[in-house]
Order: sequence, then structure tokens, then C-alpha cells
Amino acid sequence: MASEPENKPPILHILVVGFHHKLGCQVEFSHPPLISGSTGRHECPSGWKYLPTLALPDGSHNFAEDTVFFNLPSLYEPAASIYGVSCYRQIRVEKLKIRTADLTRSTVQKSVCILARLPIYGYIEVKLALIADAFFDQGDFSGTELLVKAYQQLNACLQDDESRRPLRHFHVGLSLREIVLHWRHKTLMLFKLMLLQRRVVCFGSPVRQMCVLILGMASLVPRLLEKGFQEVACVRTSRPLSPMPDFTDSLQREAQAEAEAELEAVASVAAVSDEQKLTPESATAVEGEAEELALVSSAASAGEEQASGDDTSTRSTPNSQSQDSSNGRNTSLTREASVDTLASNLAALCAVNPDEYRAPVSIFASGNLCLPYLSLPYMDLLSDPMVLSYVIGTSNVLFQQKRQLADVLVDIEAANLDAHDPELRRQLVLSTEDLRYMDYIMKHVQSPKEDAEGSEYWIREQFQGYILALLRTAVAPDATPKDNDHFNAHFMGTFKRTQCFQEWYDVRPEPEFFEALPAGHPFAGTLSVADMKLKLAQTMQNSESGRKINQAVNTTSRAVGGAISQAKGAFSSWWSSITTAPPNANAVPTTSANGQDGDVSEGAAAQEISVTFQNHKDVEDLDMAGVSIHLAGQEEAHESHESQSASSDKPQGIVEIGREAELLDKTDQSEEPKISAASQAGRPGCGGDMATSAVECSSGDVFIV
Repeated sequence: MASEPENKPPILHILVVGFHHKLGCQVEFSHPPLISGSTGRHECPSGWKYLPTLALPDGSHNFAEDTVFFNLPSLYEPAASIYGVSCYRQIRVEKLKIRTADLTRSTVQKSVCILARLPIYGYIEVKLALIADAFFDQGDFSGTELLVKAYQQLNACLQDDESRRPLRHFHVGLSLREIVLHWRHKTLMLFKLMLLQRRVVCFGSPVRQMCVLILGMASLVPRLLEKGFQEVACVRTSRPLSPMPDFTDSLQREAQAEAEAELEAVASVAAVSDEQKLTPESATAVEGEAEELALVSSAASAGEEQASGDDTSTRSTPNSQSQDSSNGRNTSLTREASVDTLASNLAALCAVNPDEYRAPVSIFASGNLCLPYLSLPYMDLLSDPMVLSYVIGTSNVLFQQKRQLADVLVDIEAANLDAHDPELRRQLVLSTEDLRYMDYIMKHVQSPKEDAEGSEYWIREQFQGYILALLRTAVAPDATPKDNDHFNAHFMGTFKRTQCFQEWYDVRPEPEFFEALPAGHPFAGTLSVADMKLKLAQTMQNSESGRKINQAVNTTSRAVGGAISQAKGAFSSWWSSITTAPPNANAVPTTSANGQDGDVSEGAAAQEISVTFQNHKDVEDLDMAGVSIHLAGQEEAHESHESQSASSDKPQGIVEIGREAELLDKTDQSEEPKISAASQAGRPGCGGDMATSAVECSSGDVFIV
């Protein structure tokens, strides 16, 4: 493997990645060349073999432009990562001034990409977007002088201020306000999910919003981007993988160096022991001193036991003391606390410098990966046993189909979290105190003030105070089960077992540091009506039973509403038919030569209405229409006399309710012709006299059983 360059500028390479209709994604230009001594075209190091697939994401042909953030393992350091930003553009071939033979399609897809040593994604994106636009506007992709100058100027800007670089460079472009407004209370669920170090797969297209979400949530952990992002793409795989660099030689050198150091340590210990050999007299003196120390220690312990036995009634153990103090504190929290009081507790936590409590909590280290975008060739990496957890983003649907690769699937567009494990779902449930906390943040984000409440910096401060309260509760000896419940006891138990918490616990500050901080959840207090509304809304939106209830209510309301509207329309039509006189009521019917009535004049009609209400006993039948409505249209004027006489025998305008109406209909059919003439003669509102009109009107009979 080639040796690492001595001078390492902040910007390592600037690239142009294009899509060839036969070869696929490939590097068309790189400065400096990715492989030292090469031309910088169509070549990638073996450890970055699939770099072009990261710069041109899957599904990018559906969009005119997009931005991708991705991470790569270093080619020279096993515990270092490289951070990439790619600006994708797609333009029509007609806009090019110089066309080459490989341009066989109507559009051109290319990305201008930068590889950097620092995770300042948004800061680079702002500069790179202007560079990409200028590169495409010139209409000649062979003119790479623009890219070389941009590479030099970017390094000059960053190197001048490298020692005094403000921290805001790491947070540029990570719009936390948009994340909070889109995800609302689920923002805290994503934050706590990241602390649990689980396998999380985010999917969405275009990919910029997905990358911003992953990096934005990482930026909420204090100092994580600045100090804890070195190993986000590093893992020593159990077997050689083509997408990953091979550090076999370096690992062998490290093992050899460690073995030599151990041998030197053993030799030095042996030399010291030879120099300090004890004489018989000195050995006897040492043994006598040891016996005296043992007698003194045993006497002291016996005295302590006796004193503790005498003062049992007046003293309590440290655990009982802490329990008493915690009980008193919990009693003080049961009063109704105003939002201003709760916010003041959070403000005190936000004012603490994260360096004082050994931030960051290293979520992404030692086989725990953070890859804002991952392409399909890297899928085998996720199943390696050395990869413990990851948070990745992808736009390929195949990652969604591999359900065994993810504990949680995050749908970016729908703002939905799909956790397969019931225990994990319980761990992610937000407590009442968590809901108050997020409601407080959302109210300020919806009406922000510049560089004050609701701003990007303010949101990051609030989460800084939240994680400090979380860590204090996790390590405080006086923490009660109620304090854990305020953060969700299931979450707290799992978080204390994570690798990131154990590593932070080993370097945590002294207990005196936490004693001066407000105890418990900053938004702990008594329940109110607003809290109940928040909890109910959260349960209905996120729980499986709540989603089923919402779906059933929506389905039932649509079915019943549609049936009622149809029934109203049918009833209105039937009522108008029996109250409105036909237009040809006074017309004289024609008679045929055989003395029978002729055809009824045009416009006369017979209307049949049948409304049936059915009772479905099965729940599955709710989706079926519970109301059956049948309207028979107007009969044509040239209908034969036989069809008219047959239709006149049928009951007109009958509304059937229940199955009993069918039986009643059958029994009444035999009696209806006998009384038809008398009923028609005495019925008002049908228009015309039976002596002058032979047209039968709708009877309007209603049978209700």
C-alpha cells in the first residue's frame, strides 16, 4: 500500500463522476489523482472501488439536481474516516457547447465531488454548489481548470483558519428547524434511537433530505461531529471485502510492535527485580511490618462494626439517606410547575460546557457506523459480524426488502419509524415529561427569534441540556425509579448497557460535578389536561393499536357517509316522483285497432326504487356497503304493451327494510291487481283523472317491518 502524503490539506481531492451508458458510474477527473502517478481518469483505489456509486446515487436520473453526503474509510489510517460531498446535476445535451462521442442520450448526468478530512458537510456544500453550477454552465466538461482553482482556493480558506476554526462550520447546512417541524415529537424518538446504537436504515429520494436528517441528529449530541466522527466509516471486517481497504500489513506491524513492547516491559521488570533482591534480614523486617498492618486494619474494622451497632437507631445508611433526599425532591416536584420554571431548569443544564462532562458520547466508534448514504455494492458490509450497529441512508428499495438488515426502518418522506421488535418499540415510547419537552421546543421553533429561542443554535442547546440530564440520572446514586420513568425506564435500562455509555462512564467526571446540577428530568411535574392530550395524540399516532383504530374509524366513516348520502339522494328522488305531477298527465292515450291501449306517450315513465339496509355481523364486512340502492330509469316510449303490463304488476316505489319486506312483497302481489284501479282513482297528487288518463303513477307505498 502506498504511503500517506506528509502534508494533509483539509480538502484531499476534487472529482468529476459521470454516468456512461455502457460502463456505468466512473471517475472522469480527479485532482490530485486518486492513485498517485496516474492520470486521474477512470481509476479508483481498491479500497474506494465503489466511490462512483456513492457520488451518483440510485434513482438520481429522476431529478435535475441533488446533493449527497457520504463517508469513506481512510486508505492509510485504520481509525480515520474521509468525508465526501457530491453535487449532482442533470442537463440536456442541447446545452453543451462541445459534445463528445460518448454522449448518446438526451441528458447528461454528472457529479462534482469533494473528499475532505473534516466533517464540515454543509460548509463544503455551499461552496461546491457554486462550483458545480459554473462547471456545467461553461458547456465544456474538458475545461477542468475551474476545478483545480476551486481546489486550491478551498484549501487556502480552510488552512488559514484551521487552528481557530469556529465550531459552526460543522453545523452549517444541517437545518434542525426543518427537521423539528417535519418530525415534530418524533425528533426526540430519533435522538434516543441513535443513543441506543441499533441497526437503523433510512430510505428516501432525493437523498439530500435523508443525509441532512442523519447528520442533523448526530449534531444534536454535543461535540460528536467535532470530536467523535473519526471512526464513523471504520471497521476491521472479519473477512476481506472489496469495498473496504485492506490493512493487513499495518495490522501485522501493529501486532509486531505490541509484542516487542511487551518483551521490553518484561525485561525491564526482570532487571528491577534483580536489583531489588531482599536479604534475609530485610525480608524478616518486611514480614513483621506486614503483620502489624494486618492487626491494625482488623482492629479498625472491629471498632467500626461496634460503632455502627451502637448507633443503629440514630444513623441510616447512605442509600437510605439518598432515598430520603430523593423522596423530598420528588415531593417538591409534585406541585404544579409552570413552563417558565421548567425552562429555567433546562437553561441551567444548557449553560454547562460539554467538555466538563467529557463529551461526546462516542456513538459511532469500534464497529458502530454512520453512513449518511450507502449504495448497493456495500450491502455485504452490513452483514459482517464485526459491524455492531449502524445508521445508514439509502435510496435503493432492495435495502427495504432485506428486513433482517435493520432493527428500525425510517421513512423520510412519511416521517415514520417502523420498529420490528416489540421491546424496542417500548423503549422508544416518549414519557409525559418527554412530550412536554418537545412541545416546549416546537412552540419556539414555530415562532423563532434570530439567534434566540427557536434558532438552530437554540435547538442544539436544548438537546445538550437534555442529554446532560439523562447522563446525570444514569449515574446519580440518588436517582429513584421515578426519575428513570421520566426518561422511560425501558430506555434507561437499555441505554446503560450500550457500548457508548460504558465508554463514557469510564471517563465520567467526579460525582461532585453532578451534585451541583438540577436532578431528574427538567420537565418533571404534575399531570395536566394538556399533558393528557399530548399523550393521547402520541399514542394514537405511533402505537400499532392506535393506527388500527384510526384506520377503522376512517374506513367506517367513509362507508357510512357514502351510504347515507346515496340514501338521501334516492329518497329525495322518490319523494319528488310522488309529489310532482307528470308533464303529460292530461294527454289522451292512443288506442290500437284491437281496442287495447297503445304505447304511452314519450316522457311517461315508471320508476322503481329499492333501498335495502343489511345487517353485517362480521367485522370484516364493514368495508362493504351496508345500504343497497337500486333506481330504475325511465322506460322508453316505444316499449311494448306486454312489457308495460308486466311492469305495472310490480310494486312501485317500495322501500324495503329487512328481509321481512320480501315476504310481505310476495303476499301482496296477488292482491295488488284487484285494488289497483280503486287505489289509483282515489289517490291525490298523481295528476289527471282515470277516465282521461291511462298512465299509472308511482304508488309511493312504504313498507316498514
